Amino acid sequence: MRVVNIEKIRVSVGSASVLGLGSIVKFKDPPTTCYVMTYKEGYCTANCGFCPQARSSQGSEEMLSRVNWPIFSFKDFLTKLKYLRSSKKFKRICIQTLNYPKNFADLIEIISQIRNNIDIPISVAIPPVSKDNLKELKLIGVQRVGIALDGTTPEIFDKIKGGGVNGPYRWDEHINKMIEALEIFSKGFLSTHLIIGLGETEKDVIERIEDLHNLKILISLFAFTPIKGTKLEYENQPSLLSFRKLQLGRYLIVNKGKKFKEFTFNMKGNLVNINISKTELKNIINDTDAFLTSGCPGCNRPYYTSKPSGPIYNYPRELSEKEKEEIYELLYRIVN
Repeated sequence: MRVVNIEKIRVSVGSASVLGLGSIVKFKDPPTTCYVMTYKEGYCTANCGFCPQARSSQGSEEMLSRVNWPIFSFKDFLTKLKYLRSSKKFKRICIQTLNYPKNFADLIEIISQIRNNIDIPISVAIPPVSKDNLKELKLIGVQRVGIALDGTTPEIFDKIKGGGVNGPYRWDEHINKMIEALEIFSKGFLSTHLIIGLGETEKDVIERIEDLHNLKILISLFAFTPIKGTKLEYENQPSLLSFRKLQLGRYLIVNKGKKFKEFTFNMKGNLVNINISKTELKNIINDTDAFLTSGCPGCNRPYYTSKPSGPIYNYPRELSEKEKEEIYELLYRIVN
């Protein structure tokens, strides 16, 4: 019988602000999901080149992407979560799971304790796990599971989180575990994300989005963010134009049924035309969430990959009129 005593948990600084944990200042754009992370001393046993939690990282143990995740008492966290004012209620909880020997036992206890205190949808971001473990997550009330590809192609995946960085992950195993998760959580309740700006072409991304969407996997896009102390700290973020094109492409494939053949690329794999009108583009910018954070329902992940001062890749809120105009100015040349 599994017996685990959870004493500490990491909470994203934005979520901690909403909860009133510590003396953290209030955020202009607060998270709508409560983001927490399993706690362990030291770094993750994986070695992803972009991640400050990686085994060989020289960065801060409190970082994930560009966000701080301070440590709090698990008991205090549960109390704050349980008695949070109705006006501040989160739409869901997302648990980030580091890779270490007892991570699954810790995860089960965290979920169970949350379930005992509050009824809220739970998403879990996990490394690949066994089919039995996936079934257990489903049984205890996890609504959605995320298994991150990060790399758009097998080659980039290997370079950033597989053999290329002496990491434990392999493309084929990730894909197989995602297929198993689909069988258990059903279509639409498994998510993955792609990090844009790691050497892939725009053609690679659109092709991967279509492949994943055909499997009914929810796809999120994040801009690569160089973090001090990681293997990739000196690499550049993607251009805003490139990211906007891919956000638009994702929206059209996922929400409008567009096919890969309706996108035109040049010899370098750059997206040069999408088969929609300028009026359609304006309507998408004005009336949809195509340029907001993509993820589970209720996820806005404020400024995980962007500084509040900009450029903002994934907006955590509705766009201003100026922002809508800026996006149109970037994209109108690639539509009909």
